[in-house]
Amino acid sequence: MLEEKLQELQAEEDTLVKLGDASIASPFTSKYSSVKCVCSIIRQGRCTLVTTLQMFKILALNALIIAYCQSALYLDGVKFSDGQATLQGLLLAGCFLFISRSKPLDKLSKARPHANIFNSYTILTVLLQFSVHLYTIVRLVAKCHEAEPRADRIDLEAEFAPSLLNTIVYIVSVTLQLNTFVINYRGHPYMEALRENKPLCYSAMGTAVFMLVLTFGIMPDVNNEFSLLVLPEGIQNEVFTALLLDSVLTFLIDRVLLRICGDAKLRQ
Repeated sequence: MLEEKLQELQAEEDTLVKLGDASIASPFTSKYSSVKCVCSIIRQGRCTLVTTLQMFKILALNALIIAYCQSALYLDGVKFSDGQATLQGLLLAGCFLFISRSKPLDKLSKARPHANIFNSYTILTVLLQFSVHLYTIVRLVAKCHEAEPRADRIDLEAEFAPSLLNTIVYIVSVTLQLNTFVINYRGHPYMEALRENKPLCYSAMGTAVFMLVLTFGIMPDVNNEFSLLVLPEGIQNEVFTALLLDSVLTFLIDRVLLRICGDAKLRQ
């Protein structure tokens, strides 16, 4: 009889909530009696995952673009001014902030995002997009050297001075980095589209207009404020055409790859 009572007490103790159980279960509890909360967790998780993956792509492309632009300037003993570098940093920081605040859609999609960055879509789109960017930078730098030949003696420690190469590389660098944000923003079916992410959309449009003003010298005082030259008319058209073609080609590359291998598939 005593043993039976002890066994009953032991069984009751096993069913009691222990210290720490509430903290473990609390993230998975919900006030709803349906499985709606599970769908909400999946939607938010997919939005976070896709945001992380697209930021890896953007970081990779921006790092490659900045590295080549800096090397192109260094070979000629040219550099960015403090004002130029500050403006570029603020624009990039704002875009990263706004892209990280994307919200998931209300409806759970049947599509499944890739689980990590090591997949055919991410690798191919980064390589092909950078190939287009690299061709654009090389072409415009060569065009700059035709208009303004490289000096015979290059002083790597010289003070900053506005130049044609500095102006072209700066405009190209900022525009291409802006392209990476706009083109690689995923949007539907996992998060709100670019036009629905108002802060990112408005900042991208404002930066694009600002780059057009600098390219065509619409407001020369603005160019002077950031130590940039007003480009000659022939070079203005060359820069605008090259950047426009770059944007169209990279957009087509990303969307074609996205349709072919952009989503993960269940293993059979």
